[in-house]
Amino acid sequence: MRAIVFHEYGGAPQLVERPAPTPGPREVLVRVRATSVNPIDWKQVDGTYRPILTARFPFVPGYDLAGEVAALGPGVTEFSVGQRVHTRLSGQAGGANAELVCAGLDVVCAMPEGMDFAQAAGLPLVGLTALQGLRDGCKLPLEGATERVLVIGASGGVGHVAVQLAKAASAHVTGVCSAKNVDLVRRLGADAVVDYTKPDPWRDVAPFDVVLDAVGGSPSQHLPRLSPRGRYASCVPGPAVFLRQALNVFSGRTVAPVLMKPNAKDLAVLDAFVTQRRLEVVIDSTYPPERLADAWARSRSGRAAGKIVIDWS
Repeated sequence: MRAIVFHEYGGAPQLVERPAPTPGPREVLVRVRATSVNPIDWKQVDGTYRPILTARFPFVPGYDLAGEVAALGPGVTEFSVGQRVHTRLSGQAGGANAELVCAGLDVVCAMPEGMDFAQAAGLPLVGLTALQGLRDGCKLPLEGATERVLVIGASGGVGHVAVQLAKAASAHVTGVCSAKNVDLVRRLGADAVVDYTKPDPWRDVAPFDVVLDAVGGSPSQHLPRLSPRGRYASCVPGPAVFLRQALNVFSGRTVAPVLMKPNAKDLAVLDAFVTQRRLEVVIDSTYPPERLADAWARSRSGRAAGKIVIDWS
């Protein structure tokens, strides 16, 4: 099978032949049709998060994938060969960017009818982060919400899903993005848009009950924009988030880090929103495996609207 391999931090990707893996108990072997790019992929290979997040070389990057079940591990009855599935792989070992990948049943979900492989590969990591950030970090109910929600980075991977989930929950949603993505964010359901490139973009913007930061700024930037008992959650939590979280007991305004946990149950929740046509995965661009470096450059630019996909079909 083909796989993309790195041999050192900061090295170049190589598309090579490797032995096919064999699924173990509670695993399926997936023939990969698409993977998606997330910043964690290139940051892990660059060594950005060492020693917390390392790479064991030779290293196959990536965590999101969609494809068809090629083989079943011993005792697996929940899936059938040929079934279309998608997942965010568990752990920190990567492995998605290969033609055949083993995945545990705890993180694999059947793809919804009508969903293509690109969208299915693009959903897991960003969707789980947005869902857990809003529901768990910000305590926003998934139905019947009446609160004002601010999504920072509303046109990016996590942000564009968060806008749709908050709107599906009946919240009043404001998205933050640049001028070129205003129309996209409004199409996804935002009631209002803040163009951060304008002078004094926050003038006349009302306080919010919930702020979901998909970019990773400092909580001190956004706490003044919260209502007295508002909730802020960061999907890219730095030290300032954890320090401020320790002060929650002394403040009506709370801060929480979003530490995404891959699991099939939450992925099924997202798939239900897709089936109900209340959630779509926007595809920014698609690349073949040979151009992974170009796909990563697009991700590094910070200009992608939606998801970047690697087509393995």
